Amino acid sequence: MSEVDEAIKTIPEPDAILKEAIKSLKLDKVSSEEIAKNFEQLIKDVESTAFKIYKEHEARAFKKLAELWSNNRKEWISKTLKERGEEGIKDIISEFVEPIREMEFRAGQMRKVRGGKTFEQAVKVLLNLAGVPCEEPHKETKKILKRIDLVSPDAETAKQTPDKAIFIATKRTLRERWKQVVPEHMKSARLYLVTINGKLPEEKAKEIKETGMIVYVRDELKEQPHLKDKPWVRKLSNLPKDIKNTVPKPKQIKLG
Repeated sequence: MSEVDEAIKTIPEPDAILKEAIKSLKLDKVSSEEIAKNFEQLIKDVESTAFKIYKEHEARAFKKLAELWSNNRKEWISKTLKERGEEGIKDIISEFVEPIREMEFRAGQMRKVRGGKTFEQAVKVLLNLAGVPCEEPHKETKKILKRIDLVSPDAETAKQTPDKAIFIATKRTLRERWKQVVPEHMKSARLYLVTINGKLPEEKAKEIKETGMIVYVRDELKEQPHLKDKPWVRKLSNLPKDIKNTVPKPKQIKLG
């Protein structure tokens, strides 16, 4: 394993960072009603906190790289400094430039990939904290609906009785691939597209309607004149309530 690989490995997985963010914001101690009431703002808070935590871990990973690189070259560094003095410092820095470049490139790629995953996980965790059960779909469901990230109330319901489930695609922006081809036997499925950034032009709003999807956008975006009267374009803050009102409630088991 290269020194860059070893350093990169010290950065926790997205779900672990998200748990740190939830704990940092003390959201595990907030009532489900409060979570639902402030859903849009809390997604923003969780995302920004998770990114801040990620950057802290990333900074530590860069320090780890410097530590590994220098420890593995102690003799050469000592010899270079002894023989070349100030010029030796330049030689050492020049040698360290390449692993730093590789680390920066890979960290940048990681940030891009993790951005979408963090948003997806934030939606999942906050919906559950708001009293709205949801989870990742089964592999079989993903094969049919490739763009779907989450299902409510659960993966089994989505697989066995799709007409009783909600299928959720999460996209940080609508520049990402969002179009979902729906097979004939799934035409009754309810598809929600959840996004947090970017614009929604008239043409794209019409495209979304044609797919049969309902899109959730920032509250302020929904207030724009060309979106106000489009019922398939909804406020992100209404997502928990809408799912609660749509998904059948679990059957109550009578005891005794």
